Amino acid sequence: MNHKLAYFAIVMLLVSVSTSCSCSNSASKNGDVTVATDSITETGSFKKSNGEVCEMKVNLVVSYPQAYKDSVTLEKLQKLFATHLLKAPKEVTSIKDAMQHYAKSTITRNTPSKYSQASSGNDSINGDIDEIDIDKFESTINIKVVYNDNELITFCREEAIDKNGQRTSTSHHYTSFDLKEMKKISLSDLIREDSYDKVTAQLKSKLMDDKGASNEDELNDMGYFNLPNLAVTNNFFFTSKGVTWSYDSSVIAVASVGEPTINIDYDDLEQFYSDNSVLKRL
Repeated sequence: MNHKLAYFAIVMLLVSVSTSCSCSNSASKNGDVTVATDSITETGSFKKSNGEVCEMKVNLVVSYPQAYKDSVTLEKLQKLFATHLLKAPKEVTSIKDAMQHYAKSTITRNTPSKYSQASSGNDSINGDIDEIDIDKFESTINIKVVYNDNELITFCREEAIDKNGQRTSTSHHYTSFDLKEMKKISLSDLIREDSYDKVTAQLKSKLMDDKGASNEDELNDMGYFNLPNLAVTNNFFFTSKGVTWSYDSSVIAVASVGEPTINIDYDDLEQFYSDNSVLKRL
């Protein structure tokens, strides 16, 4: 009888564990906003001037706001997300529709303009490889949360480009929202405009410290060839310690350096805070 009871207890324990696992989902339970993840794939093609076809593909993985406070507030946040992260037009209301629109527009944007009148002209398919040599073009876009606290949320849009199966570029762009005011955060929501030059100087000084360089010439020797392009921008994200600025590959350094990131502690930025700076919450 005792053996039967022990067996029954083990079975019930396994059932309980199995049930708890099956109820889990992709939504994040950390931070102010609960997020969930969805994905979509879009394909396309165009015929090159030599008559061959270039196959195109977009893989889009999106972590989006699933729950926040009440339904009205969530709708506002999702609208901000769709507008700024997925470039959705006003008539697009659902996240899924916005994802489909974004994936299709990415195909169009990356089609060389001579093959598509709707192309923007900033063709990612152009670059080191001539379009006539490209048989497969694939863009993998991952939008994810990198900060979610203090009524602030930051999303990172990571895009990787593959041409003929080889990775040719990766970029990271950040978008933050003020959940209290329900708006996109810009640089002026952090620091005063008259302090931009001083914060830029801090960025340069911090970069030298991070790399162990004593002057700009040493930074140049490390591949940071275009330091005049180093400035405070809207491509930043929040961390537990400070604000981190990110720069696209080849903007301030050679491509082999990658995408430089420079963090400035909140204490060092405090003297430059704008009147209603969101950084005062941190």
